[in-house]
Amino acid sequence: MTTLLPQIRRARGFTLAELMVAMAITVILMTLLVSVTAVALDGWRVSRNKVRASRQAKATLEQMSRDFEAMVVRTGTNFEWLYTETDPDDPGPNDNESPNAARILMFSAATDRYDGDVEGRNDKGGDVTGISYKLLYKDPITDAYDDRFSVFALYRKLVNPDETFEFLLEHDPVDPKDLDTKFRRYDAELGDSDNFVCENIFEVSVVFTVEYTELVGGRLVTKIERIPIIRTGGEEAAETFSFTGNGIKVDDDDSVEFGRGRISSVDLSITVLTDGGIAQLRRGGNFTGTALEKFLSKNSFQYSKTILLPQP
Repeated sequence: MTTLLPQIRRARGFTLAELMVAMAITVILMTLLVSVTAVALDGWRVSRNKVRASRQAKATLEQMSRDFEAMVVRTGTNFEWLYTETDPDDPGPNDNESPNAARILMFSAATDRYDGDVEGRNDKGGDVTGISYKLLYKDPITDAYDDRFSVFALYRKLVNPDETFEFLLEHDPVDPKDLDTKFRRYDAELGDSDNFVCENIFEVSVVFTVEYTELVGGRLVTKIERIPIIRTGGEEAAETFSFTGNGIKVDDDDSVEFGRGRISSVDLSITVLTDGGIAQLRRGGNFTGTALEKFLSKNSFQYSKTILLPQP
């Protein structure tokens, strides 16, 4: 009897054409996966930067708003109560300094005087504090000016009422000193970590709105003038703005038509850089003109706030 064994089929592999098709499909799928992942990461990075910048801007503008809302001025004297300038120090790395860094000196009934312990053990009854805002380029952790770790950071020096009365409020009605001169005693300690407000603040701009009356056609007409303290603001911008008990000075000129007006509000504008933007500035390269505009459009966020000021 003869037993027939089943035919053993030869194992058949993939052809070269099949392998090439499979590889092509794999490459396409991997390309799509990488593209989708890159888009998702870019979206996440942009969202993260925007959320972080929003928090930084909120903290900064709220702090400045509280100080301006409690600003103290007195009319009928020639004492200076408010001084703002475009900072001549130009904070920042070489060739990439901040184009608009407003420096603000003022008096305010700040609620965090005496370390926030108002009516506490150290409160001696004073409520007028001297306040200085300045943008610096330094390491906010070590307090060192080391370019490897320096960032743009806003600092706020608050002088408690006792020191304010002794060193900042004017006691000489004949020959009063300006605020710039009187605040110089605190320049060395302005950048201390205790005075740190927020990092990555690349620009701080201030625009004052002044209301004044003018005789037109035999009747008084109320007019409004906006004075930007912005270096890049063109011909309408000013480098200094001050308020004394006798009126307003712009660029040390007290003969401006709105000199007897009142400051009704202030617009604060800040530009917050991303960490990547800070790193680019630190590595060098001159960002000016259109290059600066492109850099800021990609690596920064702008925020502003209008604050109504108390009237004397």
